[in-house]
Amino acid sequence: MIWIAVAFCVFAVIGSTAFATARAWRLWKTIRSTASAANYEVNRVMSAADAAEKRSVSLTAGTERLSTAITHLQGSLQDLAVIRAAADEPRRLLASIRGLVPRK
Repeated sequence: MIWIAVAFCVFAVIGSTAFATARAWRLWKTIRSTASAANYEVNRVMSAADAAEKRSVSLTAGTERLSTAITHLQGSLQDLAVIRAAADEPRRLLASIRGLVPRK
């Protein structure tokens, strides 16, 4: 009878050790796959951040070009206003002369 109790204890120890080992192995595989997936996602986020940084740099350069173009446009509009004012002087003179000449 004692041998049955000893065999049961040995079987219980071996069985529980095998069960714990199998669970530990499954845990190790889960941790490894989770770490791999997390590493992949971190790399994906980092590449997206690099792309966003490059876009923001190009956007900043584009904004500077736009600012320069707007300044140039404002200067051109001021020049156009001066030219229009200069062109209006002869037109007004011509209109006043036309007013003096009788019409048919």
